[in-house]
Amino acid sequence: MTINPAEQDATVAGTIFSEATVRTDAIDRIHAPSPEEFKREYVYKRKPAVITGLMDSWPAMERWSLDYFREHLGDLDIHANLQRLDNELILGNVGGFRGMKLAALLDEIEKNTDPGRAFYLRAYPVHRMLEHYPRLAEDYDLPDLAPNWADIRFKADWKTGTANPAKLLGLYLAKTFLNRGSDKPAPRATVSSRVAAVMFVGSKGTVTPFHSDGMQTAAYLSQVLGRKRCYFVSPDQHEKLYPRPFRRQFGMAQVDYRRPDLTRHPRFRDVVVEETVLHPGETLYVPSGYWHAIEAMDTSISYSHQIVGEDNALGWLTCIPERYLAQLYFKSQGGLRNVTGAKDWDDWA
Repeated sequence: MTINPAEQDATVAGTIFSEATVRTDAIDRIHAPSPEEFKREYVYKRKPAVITGLMDSWPAMERWSLDYFREHLGDLDIHANLQRLDNELILGNVGGFRGMKLAALLDEIEKNTDPGRAFYLRAYPVHRMLEHYPRLAEDYDLPDLAPNWADIRFKADWKTGTANPAKLLGLYLAKTFLNRGSDKPAPRATVSSRVAAVMFVGSKGTVTPFHSDGMQTAAYLSQVLGRKRCYFVSPDQHEKLYPRPFRRQFGMAQVDYRRPDLTRHPRFRDVVVEETVLHPGETLYVPSGYWHAIEAMDTSISYSHQIVGEDNALGWLTCIPERYLAQLYFKSQGGLRNVTGAKDWDDWA
C-alpha cells in the first residue's frame, strides 16, 4: 500500500468554512492497498481515506456520461431533487422532489446556468437501473476491500477478538440476518439491492449537507465523472453539528455549514473539519458514524454502496428496532419527505 501525502487541490484552494477549523492534510490518499492493510489501518480504526487503483479497469470510466445514461436509461422513472442553494442547506430543506423521466433531468443538468439551483438524481437504487438495463452491470465492479456481510456472494468471515457473551451473540445475530453468502456468483441486481448500492447524477453545485449514514453503515463512494469536494467531521464531535433525533438512524445535522447561525449553534465554532477533493477514478471510504458533506464541483456521476462488517455490525443490529421508532417519529413530524427530503424509505440513504 502506498500512502500519498494529502494535498489541497490547487484549483479549489480555500474553503467556505469561515467559522470552523479546517484541515486539508488529514485524509490519506492510498493506492492499491491489500485487504489486510486496509482493514488494519482504516476499517478497524474507522478512518476515512481516498483510494486509487480500484476503478482502473472499470469500463464505466470510458462509457458513463450524460449521453450514455440518456441513451440506455433515459425513460427510467425517477424522483429528481431540485436543489435551491440559496436556501438553508440542511437535509430535508435542499429544494424539493419532482417525478420525471431521467432524460428530462439530464436535460435540466445540461442547460442549468443558475448558481443558485442544482439538479440531482440522489441515491437512486442501482438494482432498479439494472432491472431496466442489465448491461450496466458490465461497466463497474463492487469494491470489496472492507469485509461486507451484506454482500451475499461471500460467506461472512469474522474474528471477534472478544469473549463477551453479549457481544458474541449480537455479532452472531447480525451475521445471520445479513449474510446468506455461498461463495457462488449471484445476480448483480440482487447483490446491489443487498448492499444498498445507489447512483448519484447531478449538475455542478449539488450538495448533500452534513449527515452520517443510517443504520451505522460504512460506505464507498466511487467517482466516475467530475470532482466532488468532501468534508468530514469525526463521530466524537457530533454534538457540534446539532444532530436531529435518531442520529444513529439518519444522522442529520441541523447546522447550515455554509452559513452557520452561531447564535443558534454556537458549538459549531469549535468543530474540526477534514477536507479533501475526490477526482474521477478515485473511491472514497466513509467509516461508520463519520459525519460528511459532499459538494459537486462539476457535472458528476458517482456510484456508492454500504458496508456492514464485524466493526459496525452491533451498531447496525441495534438500529433495527430504532428504525421503527424513527418511522413513528418522522410520521408525527409530517412524514419522511418533510423531514429528510426523501420520497420514501427506500430512497433514503
